[in-house]
Amino acid sequence: MKVVYLAHPVSGDVAANLARARRWLRWIYDNFDVAVVADWIVCCEVLDDSNPAHRAHGLAMDRTLVEICDEFWTVGGRVSTGMQSEERIALAANVIVRDLTWLGEEPPVELPQRLRGMLHHVLREAA
Repeated sequence: MKVVYLAHPVSGDVAANLARARRWLRWIYDNFDVAVVADWIVCCEVLDDSNPAHRAHGLAMDRTLVEICDEFWTVGGRVSTGMQSEERIALAANVIVRDLTWLGEEPPVELPQRLRGMLHHVLREAA
């Protein structure tokens, strides 16, 4: 099973962005046979994103995890500065990067054919 780091924007309306990230996490679980790393969801509930020391520590933990994943997926309609930083780490560590922000802020109702082609190696097919 591939290990995928999920990157989603958090800053701004943190509560709404975390709720959206949870929907993305569920969508990935429902459609793909991967182990998803999204520790920042829990970290944002424990740490204070508006506290610079907490944010820096959280991003450092995320960057450490990015390096050990097989793939790095960006979702949520845009790439934030934190996601950009994590993506640079992924590229430097030769982690496969897949930008899925083109799917929009919310996960799609149906899996687009273009996405099936990109991610056929981890697609969870209905039995």
